[in-house]
Formats: sequence, structure tokens, C-alpha cells
Amino acid sequence: MYEQERSLHHKLQKLKERSSLSLRAIAREMGYSQASSIQRYFSSDYPETGLPANFISKLLAVLPGRGDPAITREEVLALADGSVAEIQRKTPDLPKTGVPIVGEVAAGLWMEAALFETENSLESTISYDIRFPAQSQFVVRVRGESLNRIAGNGDLLLCVDYLAAGIELKENDLVLVERSRDNGMTIERTAKRLVSLNGQSELMPESDDPRFQDTIFYREGDVDHTEVKIKAKIIMVFKPL
Repeated sequence: MYEQERSLHHKLQKLKERSSLSLRAIAREMGYSQASSIQRYFSSDYPETGLPANFISKLLAVLPGRGDPAITREEVLALADGSVAEIQRKTPDLPKTGVPIVGEVAAGLWMEAALFETENSLESTISYDIRFPAQSQFVVRVRGESLNRIAGNGDLLLCVDYLAAGIELKENDLVLVERSRDNGMTIERTAKRLVSLNGQSELMPESDDPRFQDTIFYREGDVDHTEVKIKAKIIMVFKPL
């Protein structure tokens, strides 16, 4: 029993259970589209006694801070195959403070643009994701039920300005969207799932509420002079207790 508890498989499974994340959710947060991409590392048949540096580097962006008690960075590093120094070199020097909360996301509400932003950025307890530049990351708070398939009222969304981070949006990404009208004086801010249908990009709803079932066609403008802009990629949802 003692040897089993010391095994890589046992330690990794325990961290997975503490995080309350499914294998698919962990894979998605690491940047993979399928759970099968990482399944071999979680298998009891994985032949190595440690995980490779590139895998650990991505896992460090997902597990620390989750669970009760919260998973620590050191616990994840302890799963490495001995190349901890290499992992440390790959880790960017990120701020020690939490990612700032800069505003709200509330579909169905047309407001003056400035009212969606907080007067002063509030520091959250969410750590920066090491995969992206710190200056490209921010947090918004969900207001209402327009995203209830993925996030409820009061939940926090960690976002990355994809242009500032130099990353490309992919199909099925969850994105932060703004629609403006009145020459940009009023905006609606929501989150949608980016899909491609018949060669055209569409932004699909992530709500069971019948008020928020509209699909947005991603284009520069429409007949109502309403402009649609993708502001950021949403990379994580946090549900404060």
C-alpha cells in the first residue's frame, strides 16, 4: 500500500480528485481539445516515474490553487522527472498579485461603455496563467444568467486579450464579445462559443435562458449599424464560495 501511495499514478490521481476537474476539463485548460491527448500520463500503465517538463509546465497553469486544501505549485513540481530546473527556466516572471478585475459581462443590457468598467481595477485572488503575457490577462465578473451553462451570477472569468498575447482564436473557443451601437456610445458585453458554419464564423449562446438564445454573426457591421468585436479568449471560470 505504501509503494502504491508513492507512485506517480497515485499522486497524480489524488491531485486530479482534489481539483474536482475531469480529465477532459484538465486537457482543455492545458490547451488540448481531447482528453485522450493527456490520458496516457494519468494511466497506471504509464512507464515513467516522473512527468516530462513540457507537460508539467502546462499542468502548472491548471492545478495550483484548486481544491481544498488548495493544490500548491510544489506538489505539481514534485511529479516532474527530475528536470525541475528546466521547468523553472521556462516559467515567466509573473506578478505576485492576483489578476485585476476590470469590469463585468452582462448580456442583454445596453449600457454606456464606461459603465461596464470598474472605476479602479480590483485585485482578484486568481493567479496569472503562465502560458500568456501578464499584461494581456484580466478578469471580468458575470452579471445575470446569460452564461449559465458555464458560469453563474457572480462568477469570475479569466480572459486573455488574444491580439496582445499573439494567439489565434480556434473553433469552439469561448470568447468575450462586445456589440456596440450609437457610434460606440453604448455596448452590450457577453460571452459566446465561436463556431464555424457553412464557412461563416458564428458566436453561439452559452445559456439555457430563453432571453439569451440569439446567435451573433461575426462580421464588421450589420444593417442596424451594430458592430461586433471579440475582445478576448476566456480561458478559465472561477466560482467564488
